[in-house]
Amino acid sequence: MNILLLGSSGLLGREIYETIKPVKKIKLFHNGIKKKKYNLINNNKLKKIILESQPNIIINALGVADIDLCEKNKFCYLVNVTIVKNIFLIKKKYKLKFKFIHFSTDQLYDTKKKIFNTEKSKVKINNIYTKQKFNAEKICLLNDALIFRTNFFGKSKSNKLSFTDWVFQKFKQKKSFYLFNDIFFNPLRIKTISQIILKVILQNKLNKCGIYNLASKGFINKSSFAIKFAKKIKIYKTNYEIVNSNQILNVKRSKKMIMCNKKFIKQFNIKLPQINNEIQSEAKNYRRI
Repeated sequence: MNILLLGSSGLLGREIYETIKPVKKIKLFHNGIKKKKYNLINNNKLKKIILESQPNIIINALGVADIDLCEKNKFCYLVNVTIVKNIFLIKKKYKLKFKFIHFSTDQLYDTKKKIFNTEKSKVKINNIYTKQKFNAEKICLLNDALIFRTNFFGKSKSNKLSFTDWVFQKFKQKKSFYLFNDIFFNPLRIKTISQIILKVILQNKLNKCGIYNLASKGFINKSSFAIKFAKKIKIYKTNYEIVNSNQILNVKRSKKMIMCNKKFIKQFNIKLPQINNEIQSEAKNYRRI
C-alpha cells in the first residue's frame, strides 16, 4: 500500500509520519520531514510527487492555521484551498484512484450555548481561516473524501508550537500572560489522532466518506485546560490573568467549538478518550523536559 503524506513537516503531519513509518505493509511517501521537499503551491511539483508515489491514499495534513495570518496573506488560501482543488484535478486528469483523507477544523462550529455540535450543526464563518477550511471541505465532499474536523495538542516534533507548547513556555517564564475563559473545546492529543488514522487505514475503513468530528469526550475551556496541564507537570504559578478573548483578540474566533463524536465512534468502532485523560497522558511528555 502506497501512502502519500502531505504536510509531513508540520505539527500533525510529523506525528502521523512517525506513527505510520514503521508499518512494513505501507510504503510511505512525504513532502519532507525537517523541511519541505517541494513547494506544493507549484502545480507541477504537486503533480510530480503524486505521480511518482502512485498513492492508494493521500493524507492531507497541510494547512495554515494562523487565524491572524489568514486575514492578511493570500498565500494562506493557496495552501488551505487551492492545493486541495489541484489534487483532485490531477486525480481526474490522470485517472487515479486514491482515497483522500483531509483534516479540517472545529473552528467551523460556534454556538451561543455550550452544546455538542454534530456534523449537521450549522457552520459558522467567523473569519477568513474558517471560510477557507469550509471551501476546502466542499471540494473534498464533491470528491468522496474522508474529512475529520478536529483540534489537537501535544509536544511538537516540528518547528511549530502547539497549544501545550505555548502553555509550557508561558508558565515557565516570569512575564505575565493571558488565558481565555470563554473558549470551549474538546481536542485530542496529536499522538491519539495519528494512532486513530493508522487504525482507520489498517482496518480498511476507507470506504467511508464525508465529515466526522474527531474529538475527545467531555469539554473544557482554554484557561482551565492550561491551568490543569501546568499543575500536572508541576510548573504552575500565578503569572497569568484570566480574561474574555474579546478583550485581547482582534480577529473574531469561534468560542463554543465543542464537538459531538458519536458519529465517528459508531461508524469506525474506535473508542475516544476523555479530555482529562488526554491532558494527563500528554503531561508525561513534558515532565521529561
